[in-house]
Amino acid sequence: MKSLGSIRRDFAPWLDQAATPFIRFEGVTKRFGNFDAVDDLSLSIFEGEFFALLGASGCGKSTLLRMLAGFEAPTEGRIVLDGEDLAGIPPYRRPVNMMFQSYALFPHMSVEKNIAFGLKQEGMARGEIAERVDQVLKLVKLETYARRRPDQLSGGQRQRVALARSLAKRPKVLLLDEPLGALDKKLREETQFELSDLQYQLKTTFIMVTHDQEEAMTMADRIAVMDKGRIVQVATPAEVYEAPNSRFVADFVGNVNIFEGVVRSVEGERVTIETTAGFDVVATSEVPVAAGQSVSYVLRPEKLRIAAEPVPGPNVVEGEVWDIAYFGPVTSFHIRLNNGAIVKVAMVNATRQGPLQLTWHDRAYVQFDEDAGLVLAE
Repeated sequence: MKSLGSIRRDFAPWLDQAATPFIRFEGVTKRFGNFDAVDDLSLSIFEGEFFALLGASGCGKSTLLRMLAGFEAPTEGRIVLDGEDLAGIPPYRRPVNMMFQSYALFPHMSVEKNIAFGLKQEGMARGEIAERVDQVLKLVKLETYARRRPDQLSGGQRQRVALARSLAKRPKVLLLDEPLGALDKKLREETQFELSDLQYQLKTTFIMVTHDQEEAMTMADRIAVMDKGRIVQVATPAEVYEAPNSRFVADFVGNVNIFEGVVRSVEGERVTIETTAGFDVVATSEVPVAAGQSVSYVLRPEKLRIAAEPVPGPNVVEGEVWDIAYFGPVTSFHIRLNNGAIVKVAMVNATRQGPLQLTWHDRAYVQFDEDAGLVLAE
């Protein structure tokens, strides 16, 4: 079995039935009063994996991270790390370290002293501390900033200091709570690749909590999509995007068209769906469906083509250009159908001038292939 889509490295221990998970959440529930922040959750994470917990605010992802760190205790279930049940082990004795969104740097200390602080608390010898600090400074490329204070650094540099301090103790697992949330968009994009490359170099297990889909898709080997204290899907970024296992995941991750409908005919894997949007879809279904069954048809905007003139073939939808947004690499069109339904189309701007000249209220024709979307049975 091979993972869907491109991957950063040849690393997929979850596909090996004989592989032993490094971290296991076994039937874990965390209850605050009458509210279940985490609800009977089980999850396996492998050594050396960059794993992302992705979900909206309040879905339980940070609570899960805090239980692994030891800041919260499970109400039910257990957490096992490298074969050891973590129940009753205080945070400072767990082989994990946590990097917070705020970075929590000491403002009166230099960069090197911030990094050395935790090592001094552990009673490490002065020479060993100096050597370890020097190693992590080189790792995050901040050697020339060792004597500066945090207020003399940029946001990206402070983020690297916090990362260096977290790595200095050489934890078995590094926990990242919204690690790039304080950075501006361009710096965040650059840092995503740097952090991903650093994790690959260190082979340390990273577990990241984020609500940013792009962040999770860029950095993680696998993503767990969470909702209301439960895990909805665990898969590689490409699988979560291209093969969501539910309407919720399809709608939560990325931009998407979702058309509700009823199957009218089935010929092998080829199905015809009458949608509530007012048009029929001829599609290839990866799941068995039957005539008369209610289904959802999931179609990513970049899988569609748009034209100013009628085009032949099945799966052609006509409408009016209702909205246009230019993003540089792509132009997003919202096409309004006669019944008011909206179809979203993303067109790559492959040339500087762009061959397609469409403006508001023009008639437009949208077409897509039979295997462009995904049929989800309900």
